[in-house]
Amino acid sequence: MIEIGKDELLVMNCLIHVETLQQVVEEVKLSQPIVVDIIKQLLHHRYVKALDLSNNQRLTFNVDKILQTRFQLTAKGYEELEAQSN
Repeated sequence: MIEIGKDELLVMNCLIHVETLQQVVEEVKLSQPIVVDIIKQLLHHRYVKALDLSNNQRLTFNVDKILQTRFQLTAKGYEELEAQSN
């Protein structure tokens, strides 16, 4: 189980629409290593999904290619965002 904190919520709010890692870093104003760790945890718990440049879901996630990967909330992620906002 993951504890959804303030930083996780910031990242999740950015991923309602498909975004790159760099776009998320710029929007949430957190350092890149912190955002990478948050996204990895959210991916592990299936709150977000990884997409390739053609917006096809990637079943495996290669950390070395994280800058070419795009991310988006899953249905589970949307539900958690809604639950946290209440």
